Amino acid sequence: MPAPHGLHPLAKALLIRRSFRTTLPAVCALALTLPITGQAQAAAVAINIPAQSLGSALQEFGRQTNLQVLYSPDEVSGLRSTAVSGSLEPTAAIGQLLQGTDITYSVQGNNVALRARGNSASLDLAPTSITAAQESAWGPVDGIVAKRSATGSKTDTALKEIPQTINVVTQDEIKMRGSQSVTEALRYTAGMTGGGFSDRVKIFDEPTSRGFSPTPLYLDGLHLPYGGGSTGGSLQIDPYSLERIEVLKGPASVLYGQNQPGGIVNMVGKRPTATPLHEVILGGGSYDRKYGAFDLGGPIDDQGEFLYRLTGVVNDSNSQIDHADQNRMMLAPSLTWLPNDRTSITFYGQYQKDRDTPEAQGLPADGTVHRSSAGRISRSLFIGEPGVNKYDREQFVIGYEIAHELNDVWTLKQNARYADLNDRYVAPLHGYSFETNPVTGDEISYQTRYGVDWAQHNKVFGIDNIAQAQFKTGELDHTLLLGVDYYHFNSKFLGRYDRTGPAIDLYNPVYGSEFNFRQPYKWDNTVKQTGLYTQDQMRWNQWFLTIGGRYDFAETINKEPLGGNRSNLKDEKFTGRAGFGYEFENGMTPYVSYAESFLPQTGADMNGRGFEPTEGKQYEVGIKYEPKSIDGFIQLSAYQIDQNNMLTNDLQNPGFSIQSGSVRSRGVELEGKVNVTQNLRVLASVSRNQIKWRSVNDGREGRTLAMSPPLTASAWINYDFDISTSLAGLGMGLGTRYVRSSYGSDYEEDSFQIPSYTVYDAMVSYDLEKSPLHVKGVKVKMNLENLTDEKYVASCNSTLDCYYGEGRTMTADVTYNW
Repeated sequence: MPAPHGLHPLAKALLIRRSFRTTLPAVCALALTLPITGQAQAAAVAINIPAQSLGSALQEFGRQTNLQVLYSPDEVSGLRSTAVSGSLEPTAAIGQLLQGTDITYSVQGNNVALRARGNSASLDLAPTSITAAQESAWGPVDGIVAKRSATGSKTDTALKEIPQTINVVTQDEIKMRGSQSVTEALRYTAGMTGGGFSDRVKIFDEPTSRGFSPTPLYLDGLHLPYGGGSTGGSLQIDPYSLERIEVLKGPASVLYGQNQPGGIVNMVGKRPTATPLHEVILGGGSYDRKYGAFDLGGPIDDQGEFLYRLTGVVNDSNSQIDHADQNRMMLAPSLTWLPNDRTSITFYGQYQKDRDTPEAQGLPADGTVHRSSAGRISRSLFIGEPGVNKYDREQFVIGYEIAHELNDVWTLKQNARYADLNDRYVAPLHGYSFETNPVTGDEISYQTRYGVDWAQHNKVFGIDNIAQAQFKTGELDHTLLLGVDYYHFNSKFLGRYDRTGPAIDLYNPVYGSEFNFRQPYKWDNTVKQTGLYTQDQMRWNQWFLTIGGRYDFAETINKEPLGGNRSNLKDEKFTGRAGFGYEFENGMTPYVSYAESFLPQTGADMNGRGFEPTEGKQYEVGIKYEPKSIDGFIQLSAYQIDQNNMLTNDLQNPGFSIQSGSVRSRGVELEGKVNVTQNLRVLASVSRNQIKWRSVNDGREGRTLAMSPPLTASAWINYDFDISTSLAGLGMGLGTRYVRSSYGSDYEEDSFQIPSYTVYDAMVSYDLEKSPLHVKGVKVKMNLENLTDEKYVASCNSTLDCYYGEGRTMTADVTYNW
């Protein structure tokens, strides 16, 4: 019987063993290997397996040698392996691994069969088809090519069978490119763009997908708190704590409820593993960077019933911007209990503390995009006050995941989490006018400042209950999902302002001015949502069809305690999704899909009436290609997204909003990732997007949205020199990112273009274990961002709100694995 989707990978392995005990009384299989490429008597390979429980050691042996290991779990239960290390032939390695045990082995092709001495049961392997364990949708990926995901279906599904675009950034890719944030990790992903306040201030991630911003962030399938734009109030997840980052393009409300129509970003956290792992990283780099991280995990007991993982990060660095810095401490423990073959229970938590001196650096177009009479504004300009700017954040999450297989058909799953965030952001930001400089008499460089003191406390509780069934009706295979989820989000905000802050010279700043924060403003907003959803993934031969529907009950409560204003809006909404495709024998899979979304709006209009939810819909066609002769995945898609009921400025009542806006986004995306060989990895993407206002009350109809480049492209190539060469251990990578010129304002009277730019990134690494030095487990890596130190403007939201891109930045890390 098939292993149920949703169980912990080790639970799946245990269940596979159970089924083999039924079909082969003396033998079951553990197949934790890659596609088989050679015989067990092949040439020597580098093997490093610490002493541990024999079951776990056999899993690691299979992974490192690309062989399948067949054995009875009853015969290896309670046994310990001997440590194996060095360049060995697989047969010599398995012999050394089994020293001191009563287990013998025999080799038949690419299978290594084990049995206890004295057990004379025949091991007839020929008629038994035992395949390699496949990638888990929630687990690690070897290399940059992921082929399974749960983000687009909430089931462990092949990417080619999900009729929407899904991009996956693996932990190997995150490390390869030296990404320091989720925003940086998504830079090479088709259709994802950044720039602006969030990229420059670096205190939260706010990517744009298919022209829509912000793209909602999820952690392990549950929504994270979001404070609302530049006020802060958002958790920031460190990429080192993640196994993978996945982007589901287009509306996702059928599975996840309220959302923007551009898609979601789902971050998959690291979880306990049956394979022991021990990693420590020490790093340095530009701007006095000091970095440390560790990742520890493995079985707690010999039977592998309890598994653990402990991940931590410490970071202290300055910034390219004067006086700005970042300080972080993060700790993420998790524990998995596997009481039997059918049940998996994981508890996890994360605590993070940030103490930063932030600087968003919104600057005028005159002096950045265009050269002013005074020249170009420095990329390192700090427009705040060294004694005033600060950002303090304390965040924690705690949750659990449970999966239990009732029988061969039904599996029950529950995923629950509570997240809590307290933060405070204090900074003088750029104002919206200029004054005459009292010293120089200059009238174009002396900009007013707008002081903010924002404090937020955001809490979110989410729980997702799923009943999953796998069955057949005639020749039609079904994976049926029945779900009920609940989401409760509360945001409390206190803002104080200095709306007449002292001006600053953008070319010759003088610090020491005082700010008087007053005029307090509060909100206390709550969003509740209960969703009932169902989905059926059907397959007949090479045809597949996915149909899903959801009905949501949402309530939005907005309070302004100081003004006594309150609004309560209840909404009910049905959203649907459908898609089908055909998988050809050559690996080509064309598909077509339709999906809907909705998003409740906080706040109220001039009359105190709450806003209706925005509504979105997407049509998408595409082709996914999984080559048969090489390890790769390529996807091409074309789409149209419409969103209605968007908030726009109320021209009759300045400071208020009305719902008069609608936009249309059209585009084409192409992305490919290929592990050409074990040494050569290549990824590339290109995205063409046009997003325009279709209906609006303030003259922007037909205008392209600001901060929406029409064309982006990127590519990265990575090569590790073979162990048989004199350069063994050396690795090199080179990447490029291109962004075509875009509009810096939605309004015709302020229309201007931001120039195109091309940025190069690079990486050099040296694996001392593979080198002639043979230092076990040590690897040195250096990453360079913006190799040529290109000075460019990444985005503008108006003539007074432009943001530079990052200059040349170097990070260097030493990693030790044992």
